[in-house]
Amino acid sequence: MKSTLRRSFVLVSCLLAACGKSSHGPTVPATPATTISVIAGDSALHYTVNLVYIQDVNSIHTTLISGEYPDTSGKKGSLAIRLPGDTTGRWTGASLHITYTDGKGNVYYNTDDTTNYVQLDKYPKTYNGVVSGQFSFMATGGAGSLTFSNGSIIALYQK
Repeated sequence: MKSTLRRSFVLVSCLLAACGKSSHGPTVPATPATTISVIAGDSALHYTVNLVYIQDVNSIHTTLISGEYPDTSGKKGSLAIRLPGDTTGRWTGASLHITYTDGKGNVYYNTDDTTNYVQLDKYPKTYNGVVSGQFSFMATGGAGSLTFSNGSIIALYQK
């Protein structure tokens, strides 16, 4: 009888251990972290809500890269980069349309300077595909001018 009780105890222990080691089901891919980071004048900006859209504006096919802070953040401001087309590549000068709004509500627009650029290295056109690249540009507005340098983009493509 002791032997049967001992075997039952060992069997139940093994079953409980096996249940504890079972898989947790299929893994759901996590949405990648996004960031648009840039040095604007003497300030570092790090936007955490970053999305990419394809839009037709006045019958021109464009890409909009949007950087914002979450609604729950106390930070204000945004960055919108509009490019012609919807592919990887490098855009410079007058082909760029960039709008920056600082935390005080001042709006800046990029100049047509030929050293201004946006380069996209990855541009998958699948929902939440990671679009990545770099940028640098000069901008002017009512509050003066700013140089945006060492910019990097990691944003999610939307449909």
